[in-house]
Amino acid sequence: MIYKRLFLGLIFFSLLISERYVVDIDKSSIFWIGRKMTGEHFGEIKVKEGSIDIDENRINGGNIIIDMESITVSDIEEEKWNKKLEGHLKNADFFDVDIFPEASFSIKGSYDFFMIESLAMKGNLTIKDKTIDIVIPSVVSFEDNYAESVGVIDIDRTQFGITYGSGSFFEGLADRAINDYFTLKFKIIAKKND
Repeated sequence: MIYKRLFLGLIFFSLLISERYVVDIDKSSIFWIGRKMTGEHFGEIKVKEGSIDIDENRINGGNIIIDMESITVSDIEEEKWNKKLEGHLKNADFFDVDIFPEASFSIKGSYDFFMIESLAMKGNLTIKDKTIDIVIPSVVSFEDNYAESVGVIDIDRTQFGITYGSGSFFEGLADRAINDYFTLKFKIIAKKND
């Protein structure tokens, strides 16, 4: 019992000495890639807000909110087809942004990787009100009052109930099948809260 109290006390103390960094949404970016049998599409999505708790260059908490309504398509130049795909990604077949306008990543802590300046952030990823535990590898750097996290993660959309065009759920799709995984490449920049 005494060890449990000591452990909880240490956690509470670590939270007290953490410094909060606020995400700079204008400098941060998220780039998405979706793949199908006949090719791929890509575009951007914006960070809405967020904060990161850092203690001695270690991330021990935080929350990033993603604006799902901001999804754009970058690889299709013709406006008609560009907006058609954008609308499809935003409708109920995929992210259903009218009902679920935000996604989030709640950071629960981090641990070092083998390479210098590399770490893994562990936490809960929520999309369409479904939450999974996830580990996101990232390279983190610090300069003056800023922290920067850069990384790439592949996400299985079917874990969030997004099964449209999935060969894992539907037969006979042939070259119309869409990969279950989509990729996010991100750069998150945050400034120390004065």
